[in-house]
Amino acid sequence: MDKFYAAVAGGLFMLFLTPLVHPLAKRLESISRRVYKSKPVVVHVERDPSIIWSGYPNWIGASVWLPELPDDAPDHPTDWYQWAQPLGGSDAGLTVLKVSITSRDIAAILVEPPKIRSSPLPIGDPPKGIVATCPVGGAEMNPRRIHVDLEWGTTSWVDPDEEFMKALNLSLAPGETEQFHIYARANAGRYQWRLELPLLVDGRRQIIQIDDEGEPFVTYGTSDFSEFLWHGDQWVARQGA
Repeated sequence: MDKFYAAVAGGLFMLFLTPLVHPLAKRLESISRRVYKSKPVVVHVERDPSIIWSGYPNWIGASVWLPELPDDAPDHPTDWYQWAQPLGGSDAGLTVLKVSITSRDIAAILVEPPKIRSSPLPIGDPPKGIVATCPVGGAEMNPRRIHVDLEWGTTSWVDPDEEFMKALNLSLAPGETEQFHIYARANAGRYQWRLELPLLVDGRRQIIQIDDEGEPFVTYGTSDFSEFLWHGDQWVARQGA
C-alpha cells in the first residue's frame, strides 16, 4: 500500500512540476541557441536534378546549353545536368532547385518571395553553342514553387494550379521538414543569378543566400540557339532550328 501511495504522490508531483519545467527548458534551449549561434531552422537547397526528382517517373525532360553538339547523351533526362557540366554546359530554359526547411524546435515560419540578384551575359553574334533537349511524355510537373523570371527580374509564389499565392506560412514541429521548389526560367539570353530568400522565423528575420556552391547560377534562354532533340540514339534538329 505504501508503494501505491508513493506512486500516486510521484505522479501528482510530476503533474505539478511539468508546467513549471517545460517553459524553463524552452528558455534554456533558446539561450543556448543564441550563445552558440545555432539557428532555429536549417535550410538545404538541392541543385542536382537526379536527387530533386528522385522517385518520380521518367517523364521530366531536360534542356542544356552546350558549346557544341556531342556524339551521344544519357538516357535518363535527370542525369543531363551532371553530364553537361564537364562539357562546359549549363541549364537552358529552366533551372530547378528544391528547398528543404527543417525546424529544430516548434517554429512559425513565413517564406517570402526572394530577392533576385541577376545580370545578363553576352551570347555572341551569332550566338555561340546549341541547346540539347531530352523530350519526354507524361504529365507536366507543377509543384508548389517560387517562380523566378530571369528576363523580368521578378519572383513570386505559384501553387500547383498555376495560380499566384501569398507568401508561404509554415508551422513546424521539432525535426519536421517542409519542401518546395524554385523554378528559374529564361526564354532568351543568358543570365547569371543568385537569390536572397527571406524567412521570418518566430518574428525574427533570417536571409538565406541561394547560389551554386558560392558561385552564381548560369541559365540560358532557348530561343536564340539551334535546338537538337535526343531520340534514343541520335540527334534530330528541331523543326525551324
